[in-house]
Amino acid sequence: MLTAQPAKGSKLKSIVRLGGLAISLAALVFVGMAIHRSFGDLQRQLISSLFLIVVLGCAGAYAVILQLVGIAWYRFLVAIDGPSLGLSPALAIFGRTQIYKYLPSNVLHMVGRFALARNLGTSNKALTFAQIGELSVIVLTAGVLGASLAWPVFRDAYAQYAPGSPVLPDNPVLIEGFIAAGLLVLAIGTMLLFRLRTAGIGGGALIVSVEAFLLYALFFIGNGLLIVALLRTLSDAGHVPELIGIGAAAWLIGFVVPGAPGGLGVREAVLIMGLTAAGLPAPAATTVALGNRLVTVLGDCLVALAELILRRGKSA
Repeated sequence: MLTAQPAKGSKLKSIVRLGGLAISLAALVFVGMAIHRSFGDLQRQLISSLFLIVVLGCAGAYAVILQLVGIAWYRFLVAIDGPSLGLSPALAIFGRTQIYKYLPSNVLHMVGRFALARNLGTSNKALTFAQIGELSVIVLTAGVLGASLAWPVFRDAYAQYAPGSPVLPDNPVLIEGFIAAGLLVLAIGTMLLFRLRTAGIGGGALIVSVEAFLLYALFFIGNGLLIVALLRTLSDAGHVPELIGIGAAAWLIGFVVPGAPGGLGVREAVLIMGLTAAGLPAPAATTVALGNRLVTVLGDCLVALAELILRRGKSA
């Protein structure tokens, strides 16, 4: 009986991993087909001087707003250990490990943060709380923004790309409520479960979760505005709130699919479907999706490079 449980858990992990791999491959095929269909227009738009300048500017802006996610992680640590680590070392660790998410898997940046912060004396309790808090609250934030701002768009995308499937309800307020409530219950349940296993957190867990929610919301709004900036170099289609919601939903789905490094393929596929449903021509939607990937990769690299330069400057 004692050996059956680990075997069962291992089998479930394998099924989840294979399912994530299948979704990732399907998303990559979808993106590849979108590139193939729009190759001529896509090539012209991607090498446009204006578009490339906006990509570089957005990459710098992304590196800045990414610090909001790092500050949220630090706030989770402070709730347990107090300010013993310090904000600057915490952001340095965050910046150094951001590029780890592009390695196979989708959580190695979190594993790297855990190891580096532990080496600087951060407690396992604080690191575990920060990891659980980040996973639950960032998913909650992205889900709420995606559902509340872009439900009609994704309903149209579902009808377009899944013809003949059961029709989704057309009452966005009702659906937003159900999705937000479900995500909230998931987040609160996770936090309460962890609280039962660790003494001394008290009401601070709720306070820091609210702080993190606001920081993540600002991050997703900023990321959505960067998508808007890329899009406006090509088209005037789409309303800003909808585009922010599409960006949050694309990030969320890319994050929760296991095995997709940095949500590669999955995020682009969701962006293309969402943007075309919002009225953007397919070539422009594909260009924006690829441009957004360039922005995030360059932004992550800028953060890691800045941390490396600062670290070498201190050791010189």
